[in-house]
Amino acid sequence: MHPHTDELYDFVAIGELADTMKQLIYMGLAYNIRRQDRVESLARVEQMILQQARDYLGRVREGFVLSVRTTDVSSGDELGYLLERVLLDWDMLSNELDLVPSADDTQDPAAQERIERVRDQLLAFGMAAVALGMLPRLPNNEITFPKSYRKPPTYADIPVPNTPAQMLQRIEEIEQMIWQIHTHDLVDLVERRYDPLRRTYGFFESSAWLAHLESRRFGVKGGQNRLL
Repeated sequence: MHPHTDELYDFVAIGELADTMKQLIYMGLAYNIRRQDRVESLARVEQMILQQARDYLGRVREGFVLSVRTTDVSSGDELGYLLERVLLDWDMLSNELDLVPSADDTQDPAAQERIERVRDQLLAFGMAAVALGMLPRLPNNEITFPKSYRKPPTYADIPVPNTPAQMLQRIEEIEQMIWQIHTHDLVDLVERRYDPLRRTYGFFESSAWLAHLESRRFGVKGGQNRLL
């Protein structure tokens, strides 16, 4: 058994969620399914999937807060932006994680549980960062965005976030698009918010592809469940 089996299965679970999100968006766009056409049972399943995606992006954001360093920030304006956005989250995050140093932490089971929770957030953020970095280099034959205007389809024009501020902006954009997918018709959304929707779809597509690739490399069962 691989020494980091739990982390690998968490990694695979993120990939399966990403693949499900990708397929949810794909089906709505490819078949022009409007909200009023969805049967009640499928709408409930969709809500559950979108809530799981929101929870995942919440962990990505928390992992970003835990990871960012002032040495990564290139300008005073960017530092001010990050302080304004991140510090709003920090009080809630530090209370949730109870991040208070203690001499007894190594002997405290509750402290060990907090460490496990931090690990989960850092894994989520690390996977998201790699997926965003891989996105412009995703092989053309793996790109399935159904409203692509480029032949062959490509994500090469989508920039990789190069600063903490850009990373946070991309995380927030994906969070916002998940909410809009929940509240708007995809048919209308692709017309009004084409680029953010395409970047969001690409993020989940890249995440699913990476998880599928790595799970096979480590011999962990899992990966893409293609409906496309």
